[in-house]
Amino acid sequence: MRTMIHTQQRNALLYFMLIILINLSVLSIIITGIALGIKGYVSDTWVAFEDVTCCGSICAQCFFTLQTIFTILPWACIAILLMGACVAIYKAIILPFRHCRYVRALTPLSIEDHPILKNILSATRLHEHCVLFDNNETRYAFTSGILRPKIYLSSGMCSYLTSSELFAVILHESHHKRNYDPLKLVIVQFLSALNYFLPINRYLVKQYISATEKAADDNVINFSGEPLELASALVKLSKCNSMRMARLSTAFNSEQSVVEERICRLLETHTQPPCFRNTYLFLSGILSLFVAGIMCLSLFARSFDHIHTIGCKATTCHIAKCG
Repeated sequence: MRTMIHTQQRNALLYFMLIILINLSVLSIIITGIALGIKGYVSDTWVAFEDVTCCGSICAQCFFTLQTIFTILPWACIAILLMGACVAIYKAIILPFRHCRYVRALTPLSIEDHPILKNILSATRLHEHCVLFDNNETRYAFTSGILRPKIYLSSGMCSYLTSSELFAVILHESHHKRNYDPLKLVIVQFLSALNYFLPINRYLVKQYISATEKAADDNVINFSGEPLELASALVKLSKCNSMRMARLSTAFNSEQSVVEERICRLLETHTQPPCFRNTYLFLSGILSLFVAGIMCLSLFARSFDHIHTIGCKATTCHIAKCG
């Protein structure tokens, strides 16, 4: 079982490093292209504007020449990057802020008043790292915190699960805490949002989350030796949790497809064949490479072969006559 834990943890680390490597590489190339060509983009835009409006009114035919197309493409790439930056900043600042405000608004309860939970935390030495909060309507657990993550348990969940199931949930979340999964998830979400135009990001983030959840599940089995208790807790919590519950950084109730895959894995039933995933990885990788290549060529094309502009003479705008 320790081999299984290490395998899933290696998979999670592999996906994490791939996300960082791919996104930082693409981002650095794009930023370099913008830095080297920004003056040329401005001058080409001004010349193209003069050519298009040379007759006192815009000639529609001028928009479909190579000059105007290669003038617009770099600005389109910059707009795409700025749009991704806005989304990434929102996910990196606004969402953690909202989550922090949500956590601070929770009403903590004394663990001493919950004997079963107290005994479990004493056995796992997590008494100082767990927070029991008052919420009987929803039943869930999650790990929150960037540098000092803590495990949060709702009172409704603690009363709903059996002692063995609750023990499995706490062991699962303790693995997220030890590996700083909330911090890593913020990083991968920021990078994937920044380069949202790369289809492979969605696949890698999903696989990263799946690998971290499986590694945490294996940690439970290694410690308690009871996979059925964890599967039972997953089934119970996935049924009772409402869709209105806020999206949390690293929650015990992750995406439904991931939960179903984890339950099948714990019960040792047939799971999705890996060939489909390999096909999706291949296709998304090829498409991401194509999109990144188009953007890089658009930004660096001026450096290799500058397209000379054609001046406007009298009533002639490029190849179209005005008036």
